[in-house]
Amino acid sequence: MAGPNRFAYYQRLSAKDKATYRKSDAITQIVLPDALALAGLVGELEQALAVGKRAGVASAVQRLTHALFQQLGAPPLKIHVRLVRPSDEGGELHGLYTYAANGKPPKLEVWMKTAANARIVRFRTFLRTLLHEICHHLDVTIFELEDSFHTEGFFRRESSLVRQLAPKPKTKPKVATVTIARPVLKQLTLF
Repeated sequence: MAGPNRFAYYQRLSAKDKATYRKSDAITQIVLPDALALAGLVGELEQALAVGKRAGVASAVQRLTHALFQQLGAPPLKIHVRLVRPSDEGGELHGLYTYAANGKPPKLEVWMKTAANARIVRFRTFLRTLLHEICHHLDVTIFELEDSFHTEGFFRRESSLVRQLAPKPKTKPKVATVTIARPVLKQLTLF
């Protein structure tokens, strides 16, 4: 029986794939040596996405991922930024990592516009998709996994990168405001 943190398809995996799955599940974070050094590149990507020009987004993605891979000691990867997400009855494709095969290097693709309305996706959604696909690359290159399964550990690794690169702004505690009714003062005339 699969453990509580294993997805249903685990039972259908071969013994070798189950071992890879368990190894992946055990890796729960990716610690960046200097996330602060990447903050400016993350900001550039956010600005490029807001402008909405594919070439600008692609350039910002390459600069960010190059610096990220350098920090982690990962091999470089060409990333293709596409415009409108492909879709079918199953939904929209946000990103795709294609493994190296037949002498061809791995390839990563991300889409910057929704399929339904061709609107620019929200920055955090785009960044999370990019980091999701990067996690597949890190699984097979840095962690030397035979495959890159969507394990609970995988999603935790993805989230750890998002938290380091795009922390949510701290919200200020809400301060209760109290309105005090001022008494109406009548002017008194003294004789």
